[in-house]
Amino acid sequence: MVIDSHVLLWWFAGAEALSANARHALSGIGGSGAEFIVSSVTFWEFRLKEIRGLLVPKRPVREWPEVLRRIGNIRLEDVDPEIWLLSAELDWDHRDPADRIIAATALIHGVPVLTKDRVFHKKGCPVKAVW
Repeated sequence: MVIDSHVLLWWFAGAEALSANARHALSGIGGSGAEFIVSSVTFWEFRLKEIRGLLVPKRPVREWPEVLRRIGNIRLEDVDPEIWLLSAELDWDHRDPADRIIAATALIHGVPVLTKDRVFHKKGCPVKAVW
């Protein structure tokens, strides 16, 4: 399962904004169950917001990759050429580059995206969304 950027932020913050289904899915992090994928575009997206003062997370974004690497069943996925190309080729009326990268990452791995973002839940989204 690919974790959408806002879900990772809310999970780090212990936010109540997570749905019961999302909390249940995320409760498997650190266990021996399913693998969770975090796209490196998430760090780019939130570091830009942090630099601009639009985001003040509990833990600096610069620390997120190291924290996540220490957790057993989370994989940090680099955005490689195949993901970039697929994200550009998606037949999806959505312009946000980070969302397109996250969708392409999920497609390549054949997994859903854990997200509240309505655009992932609309008809025409190329990936399955879970919330």
